[in-house]
Amino acid sequence: MKEELDSILKEAQEVKNNIKSLQDLENFRIKFLGKKGLLKNILDKIVNLPLEERKELGNYFNFVKEEVEKIYKELREKLEVGRFIKFDLHHPGRKISKGHLHIITQSINKIINIFSKIGFDVELGREIVTEYENFDSLNIPPNHPARDMWSTLWIKSQKEKLLLRTHTSAHQVEILKKKNPPLKVIIPGKVYRHEATDARHEMQFHQLEGLAVGEGCNIQELKGIFSIFFEEYFGKKLEVIFRSSYFPFTEPSVEVDIECVLCKGRGCEVCKNSGYLEVAGAGMIHTFVLKEAGIDTNKYYGYAFGLGVERIIMLKYNIPDIRLFHSSDLRFIKQF
Repeated sequence: MKEELDSILKEAQEVKNNIKSLQDLENFRIKFLGKKGLLKNILDKIVNLPLEERKELGNYFNFVKEEVEKIYKELREKLEVGRFIKFDLHHPGRKISKGHLHIITQSINKIINIFSKIGFDVELGREIVTEYENFDSLNIPPNHPARDMWSTLWIKSQKEKLLLRTHTSAHQVEILKKKNPPLKVIIPGKVYRHEATDARHEMQFHQLEGLAVGEGCNIQELKGIFSIFFEEYFGKKLEVIFRSSYFPFTEPSVEVDIECVLCKGRGCEVCKNSGYLEVAGAGMIHTFVLKEAGIDTNKYYGYAFGLGVERIIMLKYNIPDIRLFHSSDLRFIKQF
């Protein structure tokens, strides 16, 4: 049996030079060290020998096994080192694609930059506001029919009534109380409406509130602000018109239309052949709101406006469906 062990060791030493791959090495392991390998067969015979022979052959068996395992280990280390790809330090590195800001974030930053140039500061409000902030402070008391204009998402609370803001106008009185006129601020942020979604409507979207109070604020200045903003944002001069409308917190109130950026005012399917697109609501701040904020209405006037961020992005880039903004579709996101 000792001769068999010598033969196994000799064979292992001879075949090691022929092993060129990890598969060859695995075959080597199975043949010599496996559960049904050559050494296991010898071990099964040794256990049946008398005690003295078993001791003597057992020691020699352990020696042979250690030698074979040493061969296996050396071969494995050699082959695994060879698996690593040689790296050329002078070869140009692989370009790693980087993430970028979402088109909504890019656009809000651009809008803020435009308004900053014409004297507006930036304020950020909370997405959860009180009933007073969202409605009562803006001349929309309980049971007022105007509350039907906003499909509200209410939040259960043990104290005051809370909700997800339906418009960034909810921060008007808060900011007017905090800042002394004259002032000009914009308030960008996400708002929420409990309504069905389609290509033009979402239950969450971004709005930009504009607010200005001073001794000389007037409708003409408001129109000038819009003219400057739209020219900067769309990169071309557009005609801006005001249409009479109604909002509880402005008087007079207007809807703001711009010349259709897609057909250049000639009329198309998007603008319903009118040549104009509605993009914002605005007006002179109602005296009720100014008084709620402690503003002297005999001395100061103000105007406010609300702008849908996704709405003007869709117009600028001819995006057909507002739901794409929240779809996480990389084919859409990577375009911007």
